[in-house]
Amino acid sequence: MGLNPRGAGGRKAPQPTAPLGGTTRFNAGDFAGDWHTVACLGICAAQARYSMATDGVFLRGTAAGAASYRQTGPGILRDTTSDGILVVMWVDEGFRTAAVGDADGTWAAVIDRRPGGAADRIKAATEILDFYGWDISRLQKGN
Repeated sequence: MGLNPRGAGGRKAPQPTAPLGGTTRFNAGDFAGDWHTVACLGICAAQARYSMATDGVFLRGTAAGAASYRQTGPGILRDTTSDGILVVMWVDEGFRTAAVGDADGTWAAVIDRRPGGAADRIKAATEILDFYGWDISRLQKGN
């Protein structure tokens, strides 16, 4: 990523400051379905639906539009029409809560299967964003 780890005044930059890693726990079939944004950095959709299509293509749909991805590594989804990379950095064992973000640092979110999510899982996902250097003090509350 090569981003400066500290922004103005010594605060962390809003983007990640460490190379993002995808979780080895990721499984497209288990990840598929509806997710609600609990907290986010950047422009965030309230809801997203992830689904499997044909030939291993993974679709992400929001109110703003849709994107298609191919899994290129554990938790690493490369946009089929651009250079965009979606990284699933963490997901709990039950695939109920996740920390996700764009590799270019423009967007990250804590997402959950329910609008509120469980506090312990939300905390864990937020800690993962912090671990990768996202400025979690700038997290915006989701839906």
